[in-house]
Amino acid sequence: MFDTNLVQNVLEGIFSAAFLASILRVTTPILLPSLGALISDRAGVINIGLEGTMLVSAFTGVVFSAYSLDWFGESTGRLIGPWVGLLMGVVFGVLMALLLAVFHLRFRANIILSGIALNILGSAATVAIMFELTGDRGNTQGNLRSMRMPFIQLPDFLGDIPVVSFFFRIFDNQSVMTWIAFIAVILVWYFLYRMPTGIHLRAVGENPEAAASVGIRVTRIRYLALALSGVLAGLGGVHMSMGYLTFFQRDMTSGRGFIALATPYLGGGHPVGTGLASLVFGFFDALSIRVGSLEIPSQLPQMLPYMATVMALVIYALQSQLAARVRTLRSAEGAGFDAAFWKAIRQLSVLHMFMAMLAVFGIVISIGMFAAPDGFKGPERAYPLAAIIGVTSLLLIALNLPFMLRVERIGDHVTRAAAVAILSLWVYLGILFDLMLYTTALKDVALMLGFGVGLVAAAAIWLALGGYYLLAGHRRRAPAPA
Repeated sequence: MFDTNLVQNVLEGIFSAAFLASILRVTTPILLPSLGALISDRAGVINIGLEGTMLVSAFTGVVFSAYSLDWFGESTGRLIGPWVGLLMGVVFGVLMALLLAVFHLRFRANIILSGIALNILGSAATVAIMFELTGDRGNTQGNLRSMRMPFIQLPDFLGDIPVVSFFFRIFDNQSVMTWIAFIAVILVWYFLYRMPTGIHLRAVGENPEAAASVGIRVTRIRYLALALSGVLAGLGGVHMSMGYLTFFQRDMTSGRGFIALATPYLGGGHPVGTGLASLVFGFFDALSIRVGSLEIPSQLPQMLPYMATVMALVIYALQSQLAARVRTLRSAEGAGFDAAFWKAIRQLSVLHMFMAMLAVFGIVISIGMFAAPDGFKGPERAYPLAAIIGVTSLLLIALNLPFMLRVERIGDHVTRAAAVAILSLWVYLGILFDLMLYTTALKDVALMLGFGVGLVAAAAIWLALGGYYLLAGHRRRAPAPA
């Protein structure tokens, strides 16, 4: 179906340190605003205007870094220009967030509508000012000499150490903004869970009336939360125009601000979880770039990050419903409530949901192959493979759906649930390990060995997520509410 050498090159690119390094790069402009969304959400004032804030900061960073050459001279401008651009990008990010705060907290405007207005403002204002400064409505390339944020070089001797050399290739020559993004995960965690202000912020988000009754200034805390979200969104925007690229382009954030709104929910409202969720989106974004080199319609890989966003929101919605049911059970059963059992059920239910959501990718790919067979080397090659992918995906959804609609079945029918989860995961891991081994000297036995390792890994994952606890004979003590 595809050129074998081209597929081989793509696979070697995916299973490499360079691909992992690219994941870190493309995760950065998602992770930074995601942490900002997390902070504002925990304070009860989600910042919907992240997209517009990132655009304004990205444009501001380019403008101030470029004009630094004129203001401070060539040598000094090149030295401090990037940092001037970074500082002003963050300042304007904070101003955008405070504008939202004034509308919502001072004038009582709806925060969703205010955030949408900021997104429109950010998109329109950057284009209007860019045209005034450069005469171009598309980008600043060739008109403004944008500076670039420094890249950090690790000591060369690390590249000569076995095993360490692999990680050296991942982290070497990464933008300072990437390092800032992942350090920010630790800082946000420390702020939210170790500092009094962060604890007050979480209290305000959970119950503002109770927080106010003990002397916490709710409005001031929410101003602070939105300002911090502006700082982080501003950093993400600056990375887009001075690290990810070296110029500003119209609407260059391409929906990353909206993806950032979903990431904290997938991450369970925790900084570390948000970081891991951002890496998932970064993986799909990087994967879409790699797979785009194959001879397939370009729209197919480009939609991967957005399908991942929808998948994350579906899983979050289902898990929220389950969490509410578990809280009801806890209240009803009191001392008889088996917390370990329901923890296992929740973890395994995510596995079933994830398997079904991945199968949706397969259905979309199958539909794409049927709709545009010429993009896959013609109908005679595309149709049979599309049918196999489609039927397999539908089967995986049908198998996992009963355990998604009524998660108690996982505990009531442990053997059946285990078979379905392990079989589904085996299909995905088997393909993954097969492709991974295909790029090595074990190419001839990749299929057999890959699916063998995949079966063992699938069983181990199921046991680790709670299957072992269920196999030990633990059962639900009381019927769940309908």
